Amino acid sequence: MTEEEKILKILREQGEMSTSELEREIKRRGEACPDGAVRTLMLMKTKGIIKSRMDPAKKGWVWSLI
Repeated sequence: MTEEEKILKILREQGEMSTSELEREIKRRGEACPDGAVRTLMLMKTKGIIKSRMDPAKKGWVWSLI
């Protein structure tokens, strides 16, 4: 499973999540993103696969499916 597929699966199951929440969930599942979750998330956003927004309540970026 690719890094993108791992992230998409998590977002489908959990809904919108912050960067740190996604990183914790990836680690909890015993998986890793060799390039790092942040880099993968930014590439996915550039490709139009996911979207992000700044959430002051979560003090960071939150990611969701388009």
